[in-house]
Amino acid sequence: MTGSDPAATLPTRKVDEGFDNFALRTTWGTARFEPEASVVLHIRDATQPISFKPKDQTILGRSDTSSATNPDLDLTPYGALEKGVSRVHAAVFRSEDTLMIVDKGSSNGTHLNGQRLVPNQPRVLRNGDEIRLGKLIAHIYFKSS
Repeated sequence: MTGSDPAATLPTRKVDEGFDNFALRTTWGTARFEPEASVVLHIRDATQPISFKPKDQTILGRSDTSSATNPDLDLTPYGALEKGVSRVHAAVFRSEDTLMIVDKGSSNGTHLNGQRLVPNQPRVLRNGDEIRLGKLIAHIYFKSS
């Protein structure tokens, strides 16, 4: 840039404050998971959500007849193999009054709200969180009984 560039002397343009309002609208769901609550998993492009009561550890993955692997929540009908979901991909479990997710050393990773999880390090789930197992995308919701 040279000193004679007219753009160099222009003041910074004020941006529309609507962007800030968008940031304020983004809220986190609750992390509290009631004792009798169930989990509702909305898988992208699926017609029906999956509901389940979390056990001590609910394994998310895909079945494999050659190795007799049967996860607690079989995602095979949702294109799990094509989307890179491992046989034992992740686990969901209760920890006191919260729900946790942990990647079980999957081949293609588990993401929580866009952040890749470190294998075997549990993270707290919140109502409305987005989880991605490989390329399979879902939103997780808490449903009180």
